[in-house]
Amino acid sequence: MEKVTKAHAEKETLSIEVLIPAHEERKATALFERSRKELIEREGGRCFVCNGTAEESGHPLEAHHHPIERSLAELIDWERFKADALGGMWGEKIRAFDWDNFTDWTQFVDDMTVNGMLLCRSHHTAKDSGIHTLPFPLWVAQKYAKEGYKFSDFETIHHFETAVK
Repeated sequence: MEKVTKAHAEKETLSIEVLIPAHEERKATALFERSRKELIEREGGRCFVCNGTAEESGHPLEAHHHPIERSLAELIDWERFKADALGGMWGEKIRAFDWDNFTDWTQFVDDMTVNGMLLCRSHHTAKDSGIHTLPFPLWVAQKYAKEGYKFSDFETIHHFETAVK
């Protein structure tokens, strides 16, 4: 008979120290604001993880820079990233970006239609459930976890359903 590991709590203590490059204070650009609205419309106003709307989650949905964080944009070798993007590594939306006219990283980073992920606050910045606070494998598991699974002491997995029209 095979051994089975019983369900158990896993507590991780992460200590991270990396050097973030110098960067200007973050401000919402016109491109960010415009493309954020397009992202919300394209995604049907629903969180990537739980499928919740702003009303269901209790707060406005947030546009997360993905895969390139704005504060890290100045350390990126954009030719390397462009090569992977054109090769399809990051999906069709990023591949279809206007790389021929790319001259400034803000063109890509602030365009939420290619570098954005729509998230509710819980799955964006909340402790123990947000992409900014969990290791990626744990964070993405919330999207695919079984309905009703007790993920942590304060989160039971719930996937909101898309309204039937």
